[in-house]
Formats: sequence, structure tokens, C-alpha cells
Amino acid sequence: MNYIEPGLRELARILDRLVRRGALWWEHRKLGHCEVRLGLLGWQQADYGEGTRDHVDRLADFERTQSQLTNESASLALTLQQLEERRTSERKTYESQRAERLAAQQPLVKQVEEQEKELSAMRRERAKVEEWLGSAEREHAASEDKYRSLLATGNHDPKLVQEVTRLQQKSLSIPQEKLEHQGKLNELQESMGRLEAELQEERARISLETEALKTLEKSFTESDEALAKEIAARRRDKQKLERQVNDLEKAKSHPYREIGKVLADHGIEPLNQPEALTDVLNQRAKVAAVEEKIAASRQMSSLEKRDHVWGSWVLLLSIVVILWVGIWVALHPR
Repeated sequence: MNYIEPGLRELARILDRLVRRGALWWEHRKLGHCEVRLGLLGWQQADYGEGTRDHVDRLADFERTQSQLTNESASLALTLQQLEERRTSERKTYESQRAERLAAQQPLVKQVEEQEKELSAMRRERAKVEEWLGSAEREHAASEDKYRSLLATGNHDPKLVQEVTRLQQKSLSIPQEKLEHQGKLNELQESMGRLEAELQEERARISLETEALKTLEKSFTESDEALAKEIAARRRDKQKLERQVNDLEKAKSHPYREIGKVLADHGIEPLNQPEALTDVLNQRAKVAAVEEKIAASRQMSSLEKRDHVWGSWVLLLSIVVILWVGIWVALHPR
């Protein structure tokens, strides 16, 4: 007697059944799709018993609800399109108005920059004139003092007389030069006053334009954010409706399959696609064939003596353990 063969046979049958159960699951899945398709194509022909009519009524309810939800979704889609168009239009209007205001502001800014440069040049010129006037005042006072001191000496030395003459002429010319520079200073002060007034006016206009631009940006931002929130809310509502429609579509699979089973049981073909019935019957035959083979395998297993099978498995396990220990000792010598 071969003590190992019963265990090997039973292991082979167990593995075969595992493979066939996987195949059976797949064939059942394909059968479900075929029965659903048959029910979908021929549900209007199903009028066999109270249970079938219940499934047909459920389908009609699903269809009505789906139609209502689809209409609501389409209405939301139209609303979303209108909101998106409105948002795009408002953005274009805002960008156009903003560009116009920036274009109107740019010459003012450039003019202010030029006026500030001109005013800075005037201030430097004024500082120079004021510095010259101060220096001329000191020089005039020094010349007057020296002129008087030389006159007081009464010395008629030609060089001293020449110096006295020079100092006298200088004392007479400095006031005239001071008068000219003072006139220039007055003109600078007047021009600077006018320029500063113009600058103040231009800066006020720029400030008004800036405030108007900020108001425009704030108004657009608030409006755009409100539209964005509304669009997001409508999209969520639309996605919710679409999920409900999809859920209903999935839910219809059960009544469609039940109706398909009734049609297949009674051999009723859909009017437009009669091959749908053939597909169901062929798939049922495949399922039955796999189930028959699994049942035959289980029958063969039931005929096998349990004590021989267990003894064979114990022997096989012992051999595997001995081989594993031997390999481990060979790979890990002391």
C-alpha cells in the first residue's frame, strides 16, 4: 500500500476545488451581468406573477425618481453655467476698469515724479543762493571794517590807497549783488510755492485715484468670493444629485436581474435582441458545469478513507520537517 498517495490525491482535489470556486465566482458574476442585461432589454414583457410586477413597479419608481433628479441636475448645470459666465463677465469688467484707472493714474504719477525732481533742484538752488547771501553779508561786513580801519590810519601810501579804493568799490558792489541774489531767491521761493501747490493738488488726485482703485478691488473681491462660494455650493448640490442618480442606477440592477431570471426561466426573448436570452442560458450552463465538477470532486473526497488521508498528511508533514531541519543544519554548521 502507498501511504503517501491518498494525501496527495486529496490535496490535489482541494486545490482543484479552490480554483473552481474562484472560476465559479467569476461565472456567477458574468451570469449576473447577463441576467441584468436580459431584464433591462425585456422588462416590459415580464408579466408573470405578483413578485415580477413588484420589480417592474420598483423600476418605474426608480425611473421617475431618476428623471426628476436628472432634471434638477440639468437645471443646476444651467445655473452653474450662468454663474460662471457672470463671474467671467464681472472679472473682465473689473480688469477693464482697473486698467483704465491705472492708465489714468500713470501720467499723474509721472508728472509728480518730474515735479518732485524739479522741486528738489529748486531747493538745492535756493540753498546755494542763501549760502551766497550769508557769505556776501559776512564779506561785506569784513570789507567795511577793514575800509574804515585803513581810513583811520591817514596813511597815504599808494598801496594802501589802492587797497582802500578796492575795498570801497567792493563795499559798493556787494549790496547790488545781494539785491540781485535776493531777487533770484524771491523768484525761487515763489516758483517753489506754486510748484508745491501743484504737487499737493496732483498728490490729492493720485490719492483719490488710489482710493477709487482700492474700492474697486475690494468690491470685486467681495463679489467674486460670493460668486465662488455660490458656485461651489451649487457644484456640491449637483454632485450630490449625480451620486443619487448613480445609486439609483446601481439599485436598478437587482430588479432587472430578478426580471431577467423570470424571463430566462420562461424562455422569453427580448423583442429587439433575442440573443440576450441565449447568453443567460449559456452562462447558466457554464455555472452548472463548474458546480457539477465541484460536486463530483467533493463526492470523490467523501469516498476517500479519512484515516488514510490523515496518515498520509502526517507522513508528508514529517518528511517536510525532516528535510527542512536537514537543510538548516547544512546551511548553519557549528
